[in-house]
Amino acid sequence: MPTMAILTPQQMLERGLQHLGVTPEEWGRRCQRTNEEDFSTHFGPTPLVVANLWERLQTTTIVDARIDPQKHHVKDFLTAMHWLKIYPKERERKISIKVGRDSGRKWSWFYAKRIGLLKDDLIVWPDSWDTTFTVTVDGVHFRIKEPGDKKYKFVKGVFSHKFGSAGLDYEIAISIFTQQVVHIAGPFRAGRGDLDIFREEGLMAKIPEGHFVVADRGYRGEPGIIRIKNALDDEEVAVFKAEGLARQETFNSRLQRYAILQERFRSNMENEEFEKHGIAFYAVAMICQLEMMHGAPLFDV
Repeated sequence: MPTMAILTPQQMLERGLQHLGVTPEEWGRRCQRTNEEDFSTHFGPTPLVVANLWERLQTTTIVDARIDPQKHHVKDFLTAMHWLKIYPKERERKISIKVGRDSGRKWSWFYAKRIGLLKDDLIVWPDSWDTTFTVTVDGVHFRIKEPGDKKYKFVKGVFSHKFGSAGLDYEIAISIFTQQVVHIAGPFRAGRGDLDIFREEGLMAKIPEGHFVVADRGYRGEPGIIRIKNALDDEEVAVFKAEGLARQETFNSRLQRYAILQERFRSNMENEEFEKHGIAFYAVAMICQLEMMHGAPLFDV
């Protein structure tokens, strides 16, 4: 096994500040909180989470995700984290972190793909459930450029009612009583209904008999499995459902703290499979899962 290039959170903090052009003299004059806030503003999570992610990429058993620290440098990894968080245009990136166009593109996509491939390690469906209510589920839309292909002027079915423009949808399920995303599927064209995706893309089949999912009114139609808000709910049940859905929305909002998902995705959408957006989305989703595990849990229901 090659020698690991493991960094402590403090070492990762210092590497990140150096990448931003902050000198040791400058960060030494500032308090730790200010340095960490500057780091997270430009790279997303805390230095603890970024250091953990860097270590995971070296130690994962997922062959296609694993990197060789003798060949790959933490500076390029931080370039990718900066791209996911800030989503700078190439000239902006060249000015802010002194990374050229070709290098920035290469390493951003290289690391984003590998971070997303950690899905098999981080997104885990439990073997059993201790409670009747298992997960909350929601479909999350993201803006994209109007897609087209060589044969047709536009691709059908991508209109998002949430934005009034083209979009992609991802199905996300979160365990109600643990800090765990247990299922992600997508991307799907935003014109598909959430209930159709739930039925047709595998999540419905995963729900054990006698267990229930909490979802919003977009999932009406499967009362034997899905529980939505109901005027007949007593106060305790109504509060439980509302808090579960609010908790899911908290995770969704964390995804959109990353500009690559919050802004309209700029890559061309000629590929019907929307592969590039999927690479970016899964990278951010894995980062958000690690944040839940290391210092930023969702609130308890």
